[in-house]
Amino acid sequence: MSADTTIHFDGRERAAELAISLIQQAKRSICFLGMTLDNVLLDHAEVVTSLSAFSRRTPHAQARFLVHDSQQAISQGHRVIALAQKLTSSIEIRTVSEQYKAIKQTFLLIDDDAYLYGQTAGRYLGHASFDDVSKNRQLQQLFNTVWDHGNPDLMTRRLTL
Repeated sequence: MSADTTIHFDGRERAAELAISLIQQAKRSICFLGMTLDNVLLDHAEVVTSLSAFSRRTPHAQARFLVHDSQQAISQGHRVIALAQKLTSSIEIRTVSEQYKAIKQTFLLIDDDAYLYGQTAGRYLGHASFDDVSKNRQLQQLFNTVWDHGNPDLMTRRLTL
């Protein structure tokens, strides 16, 4: 797809299909920012399989998940949390610090060029692209700023006895 190809979506199914396709193409990095570990976008067997393969395929692979609150995902047994507890060196979950709680959009960034973006969390209305370096870079700057101020999510860490 060319850089000017933007895919608009309106609905859960299409948003989930795009998220799965994007994660399946990841080679170096996956970044997600949302209110929660969104079940519609992320809690699928295909996502877990792709994340697992991604994490094991590349030694420097990074999957970073940044959420406002993980409590609902924990209570529902979200598959990404279980995987993150197994693959601690390549998958990390952090919570958004107080100063960035006003951010309500959801986005998924893949490598340096692909993204899925929704203006309002919980509404599956937005756009995506498999090849838009400029938009990815813009969202990546926001993500990195929020990530740097985020806190490791102690609730999702693996407890070893």
